Amino acid sequence: MTPFNLLIAVIALGLLPSMASCLAQISMKIKCGLVGLPNVGKSTLFNAISQKTLAQAKNFPFCTIEPNITPIPIPDPNLQRVATVGQKNKALPATITLIDVAGLVRGASRGEGLGNKFLATVRECDIIIHVVRNYEDDDVIHVEDKVDPVADAEVVNLELLLADDMHIERRLERTNCVGDERNVLLKVQKGIRTGLNARSIGLTYEEKHSIKSMGLLTLKPVLYAFNTDEVDFTLNKEETIDQAEAFMSRIGYCDRETDTYTLVSAKLESEVGLLDIDERNEYLEEIGVDCTTQLTYYTLPLLVKDILSLSLVYTGPGVPPERSMTTKTHIVQPRGVKTIELAGKLHGDIERGFIHAEVVDARDMINYDSYNAAKDDGKVRMEGKDYSVQDNDVVLIKWRK
Repeated sequence: MTPFNLLIAVIALGLLPSMASCLAQISMKIKCGLVGLPNVGKSTLFNAISQKTLAQAKNFPFCTIEPNITPIPIPDPNLQRVATVGQKNKALPATITLIDVAGLVRGASRGEGLGNKFLATVRECDIIIHVVRNYEDDDVIHVEDKVDPVADAEVVNLELLLADDMHIERRLERTNCVGDERNVLLKVQKGIRTGLNARSIGLTYEEKHSIKSMGLLTLKPVLYAFNTDEVDFTLNKEETIDQAEAFMSRIGYCDRETDTYTLVSAKLESEVGLLDIDERNEYLEEIGVDCTTQLTYYTLPLLVKDILSLSLVYTGPGVPPERSMTTKTHIVQPRGVKTIELAGKLHGDIERGFIHAEVVDARDMINYDSYNAAKDDGKVRMEGKDYSVQDNDVVLIKWRK
């Protein structure tokens, strides 16, 4: 079920007060799709990020058929301290869902290769992580017979564009495609047929919302992951960054205003991920790699958080220990979530019995020895049901049983 359909189901059950609340939602899952041509290192990168060997990575096209899926925690330097100050012995980080999608080939929009399976999976994702091969290795087959990052990226981008065009055309043929949805789709179709992806057309938030159920591929944010070898990733980092920037300026069907990139070394990172923590730290120190600034398992979730403008809020501190010993982090999508909606996510009874919310900024709270100490010092304030929670808020819902 897509986030949009989930929200509609929630509204149907009467858990949200009105359609206006659809403009803000608490995310149950943020899905990130690893896409690209076959044999560019998607499954190897998936294993590197998950820190486990979950995906089969072999030297032949379509090694991945069914998508590999795993939750990835968002690194949060405040979480453990928030739990400690809140006197909770368990801290649950927010996670994103990483999906290793079957490789796409030229003609995928017409069903070539595993095109239909690929496209259906990516439509359910919130962001595309486009893995592009940028290394030479005669032992690893390249489906286009030569390594050309710009040309490879364009193959994928064009197939996504063509797939959206056909998807829109099928929807426009339906008699129930009317009003705002039809007008926006016609606008997007016109742009696509001139070579513009949907995210480059300048749609408003409301226009995007009117066609959200379509899952348009070219409307999704894109993070290019240039997969380099170990030497370029460690010793030639600056030159490789310059090279990646040059690639970005030349890739067709790319939105140079919004699309961004990162460098990865899937092979190196997957091998490092299999080491125990002491061996890993020793090896990384030897090669001069900082895991918090260079390794993808740490940096990629934070990039996704920034690109999607996600916020992190906490619940648990202030709750009596006999009721909960857990501090939990929640992902909140852009445009704000009201405290009454957060209450509904926690439990229907909490939403129905809502009295008020106590709110404190996590960065303030962690300077105290306890939640009550922060409260006594005036750092905790009272908010009503219409307060929009902010990034780093610690929220305690007071409710009537």
